[in-house]
Amino acid sequence: MIKKVIDTNIFIDRFSSPDLYRGIFISSGIVYLSSIVLMELRAGVHTKHALRAIDEMFYFFRQVGRIWVPSITDYEKAGEIISKLQVSKGYNIKKSASITNDCLIAASVRSMGATLYTKNKKDFMALQDVFHFKVMFV
Repeated sequence: MIKKVIDTNIFIDRFSSPDLYRGIFISSGIVYLSSIVLMELRAGVHTKHALRAIDEMFYFFRQVGRIWVPSITDYEKAGEIISKLQVSKGYNIKKSASITNDCLIAASVRSMGATLYTKNKKDFMALQDVFHFKVMFV
């Protein structure tokens, strides 16, 4: 069974234009919602309409049992990835806190045997250099 995790940037685009990236959602495989992506989406909500959309999406994924929560091992692995990025790529996590979320997403995607779908080529390509996981850039 193909497992897919959709990054925050794709969900944001789909809220604005529901037909965008439709193929990712309707092609073979099962889409999971990462709890990290849920947190990032919820952090960006500033209107009642947007909150309702996030709540409906969360309700759906919760009802079908497809919300992925990272394990302790995923957090440990994310810390290792962050360390490697700082040494080998010059990342400064004090200036780019979102990279910590991306590292946790990458670690949890690999542990669940899924593929991440994202538009964030820059950061996830850098992650691929220090940590192998499945990713599809759209």
